[in-house]
Amino acid sequence: MIKFIFVFIILLAVVLVAVTVGANNDQVISFNYIVAQSELQLSTLVAILFGLGLILGWLISAFFYLKLKLKNISLNRQIKRQGKLISELNTDIAKAKQE
Repeated sequence: MIKFIFVFIILLAVVLVAVTVGANNDQVISFNYIVAQSELQLSTLVAILFGLGLILGWLISAFFYLKLKLKNISLNRQIKRQGKLISELNTDIAKAKQE
């Protein structure tokens, strides 16, 4: 439930930023990039760059989240293996004490 509220707040913030930027910036500017040049409204350019930044941030965050998730899985497997080894050693010690 918290996740849905968090996503809703983020989407609401993005929409508010887009509306605010789009309402005040109607100038046409020349945007030069490596292979070409475009005539865009300033509001469109800001919205595109904002969206690209948002997507890039999510991708970077997803990469690090996935990296941590895989490390967590690896460490849990290691804990299980060590737990089995400890229980085997405890049974061996108990058998040795009985003899």
